[in-house]
Amino acid sequence: MALLASLLVPVTAQAQEAESGSGTAATSSAVSSAVSTAAALAATPTVSPMAQTGPRNIIKRLQDTYITNANNADHSQGHLLHVGTPDNGVTKYRSFMRFDVSKLRGAPITKATLRVYNSFVSDCDAKAWMGVYPVTQPWDQSTVNWANQPTVGAGKGTWFGLGHPNCPDVPNKTNPAASNGIHRIDVTDWVRSWANDSSFPNYGIRFSAQEDVSSGYKDFCSMNSLSTDYACHAAYNTPTLEVEFNSGSTPIISGNAYGESYPGGYPGAHAALEFLDSASPQVWPSSGPYQRWLPDAYHSVFDTTLKGAAWEGGVSHKLRPGGTYGGTVLVAADRASQFVGVIPYPALAGYRWAVNTGFGGIHGAEMFPDGTVAVATADHVFGGGIAGGIALYSKSQGTPNNWSATPLQTTSLEGAHEVLYDPDTNSLWAIGTDVLVRYDYLNGRLKWGDSWSLPKQSATGRAYGHDITPVHGDTDRFWIGANGGIVQFSKSGRATCYTGSGGAWPLPQYVAGAEKHWCTDYANRTQITQRTLIKGISNDPATGRVMSTCSQGCPETQTRPNTRNWETARIRLISPAGAESFGQYSVEDRRYKTNWAVPAYR
Repeated sequence: MALLASLLVPVTAQAQEAESGSGTAATSSAVSSAVSTAAALAATPTVSPMAQTGPRNIIKRLQDTYITNANNADHSQGHLLHVGTPDNGVTKYRSFMRFDVSKLRGAPITKATLRVYNSFVSDCDAKAWMGVYPVTQPWDQSTVNWANQPTVGAGKGTWFGLGHPNCPDVPNKTNPAASNGIHRIDVTDWVRSWANDSSFPNYGIRFSAQEDVSSGYKDFCSMNSLSTDYACHAAYNTPTLEVEFNSGSTPIISGNAYGESYPGGYPGAHAALEFLDSASPQVWPSSGPYQRWLPDAYHSVFDTTLKGAAWEGGVSHKLRPGGTYGGTVLVAADRASQFVGVIPYPALAGYRWAVNTGFGGIHGAEMFPDGTVAVATADHVFGGGIAGGIALYSKSQGTPNNWSATPLQTTSLEGAHEVLYDPDTNSLWAIGTDVLVRYDYLNGRLKWGDSWSLPKQSATGRAYGHDITPVHGDTDRFWIGANGGIVQFSKSGRATCYTGSGGAWPLPQYVAGAEKHWCTDYANRTQITQRTLIKGISNDPATGRVMSTCSQGCPETQTRPNTRNWETARIRLISPAGAESFGQYSVEDRRYKTNWAVPAYR
């Protein structure tokens, strides 16, 4: 933690100590600042990577089926898996499934669970036993049968049962993770071995139950989610591995307008929001993102009026405390599709709130703790002939299957690009072309509170603000990204924090009179500010790294055919020691902004 503290302690305190000789008071101030920074960082919630099985993800479903002593047919295309016996041993069923975890090789796996959906049980009260076993021989879903079924190793038992008229399962179509039919089985030891132990080959898992009495019979949704069964229609309810790995490594969230092709033709190539493991960006070309998401039917966004199919990667994406929803949510917005949604995290299935705004230029979105959502548009005209502004939507306006695109309130702000809720002042901050605005949030409405002119780039060069994010570790500071570059902003303005710029933005003549708000006294500033034309800027509370993206002329601008000049293929990372590195999955990547997956407002 001391290393992280050194990243964010203002260098002015150290400079004052040097100028004063012994500098006892300055030393005390620096120590106090370091302690408060460390405490703030320790209090900032973080998440670790959690990969789920999916055709777009690092873990993939390979095959599943059931077998029965009643016939040798191929059951691999069915939408249900069966275990046990429904007729006291006359007909018996066992089920098999297998996943590809090869891309987790070498990753420290913290926890792995197998998630299944129990759609039927023969006896509610029995909560009958089911055995789960690692398979020890190869098998093929199309040819395996009762006679040639593979052997298994030592298994584990689990006791549950749901899906009978007396104990019905209740699938939740727009929030599948809340369905009562979901059951999780710990398989951490097996997944660790499959990924890292060649003496324990991955041949999958077998389910079986007591085969002489009917009380243990169960049905589950299979990997074939395209069915008419209400529960098994949701891909979230198909057999899925959930694997937590690289504990303490904060994920990176980034929209990618480039969509690669997938084997088998489903799902087709499509832009997506990507979750990347920040522990080793150098392995991204081989591993790829560990998770991808877009608001499509596969992710239980079935309402086609939301136009999620037109999703182009996303321009704003941040984790937030769930507020009135509980848990953690992803707030995501996309310029091309005009979709804005609040998505359960880490489930990334269904949605708690969503609208299609019907207007263009979307660049930012934020959720208030009460469920209200603010959307920033850079060029839509709400009034007064001003291009850009903020649209406010109530929690009820984004109700699944009953949403309204008519904002509760609109306010104009030229070139509005991003918004950030501040719990300390119960206000919304918004960055536009020339100004940073704090709106008071009162009775579900926004009221202009205060504003600060963004420092110009030159006498005639406007700032063109692009991003505002919290400086994790300092509750008084924001990161500001603009065409000019990167600077920090102090909300309180309690002390001078502008210590010069070394020729980078913002220059002293454009900060005059606001030296207590526009701050250049943070560590590694020279390295961090080597880029202009900034689209995204943020810091990781777990490691102290600072991450940014730039485009429209900076060295990382995407220049390949059929790309846009505001896109980049590379993510820039600065370590606490000041070292620069880049993360890139593919030369085809078309990113706009990145964020650390930190479920916090500050």
